[in-house]
Amino acid sequence: MCTMSACRNLLLSVMLCFIASSTAMASDTLARIASQIEKYSVVHADFVQTKHMAALKRPLVTTGRLTFSRSHGVLWQIEQPYRMSYVLGEERIVEIGSDGVRRERGLREVPGLAQVGRVFRALLGANTSALQEYFDLAIKGDASKWELELKPRQAQIAQFLTVMRLDGARFVEGITISEPGGDSIQIRLRNAQGASVPSEAELQLFGSDAAVSAKP
Repeated sequence: MCTMSACRNLLLSVMLCFIASSTAMASDTLARIASQIEKYSVVHADFVQTKHMAALKRPLVTTGRLTFSRSHGVLWQIEQPYRMSYVLGEERIVEIGSDGVRRERGLREVPGLAQVGRVFRALLGANTSALQEYFDLAIKGDASKWELELKPRQAQIAQFLTVMRLDGARFVEGITISEPGGDSIQIRLRNAQGASVPSEAELQLFGSDAAVSAKP
């Protein structure tokens, strides 16, 4: 028969073992997901983005095309209801109008896209350490069908989102971003395909440096 103190210590030991085991399993699952996705240098997908805003009765829906390149970053091309493209970088975002004019935007101007870009670069680039640096992670499922919950660890990121949830299998299939003010963004990715290099048109949108570096 154990004393109250001994029972408490035993319970604490079991809890710590469980937490350590869960953390190891989560890290292993994340590594498997990243390993599965990083088989491709480039990933293309169609997207439907739905933004729910407390100030509006109807959500804002945009559709378009996403390109992730491990060498060049994330290209977010909106096709409906207007045409606009964004190159999502670590420190800046380049906005490209329908007329082809490029304009640099600060991360604070488009925080939702900035966070999506950060997570895509980390996850699709198999940089799991970056994800764990920026977010507390909770993972359900396995590499064949998974859900990933990210809660910001840094106050700078917490200004723009309270939680981000991703789900997928071979590729990322869905993203939900909850913002501090109660607004939310839902993104569904469809028709995902892997490739070895971006198209010539995508390289031009990524920028002149990308187009030059891609030439043999």
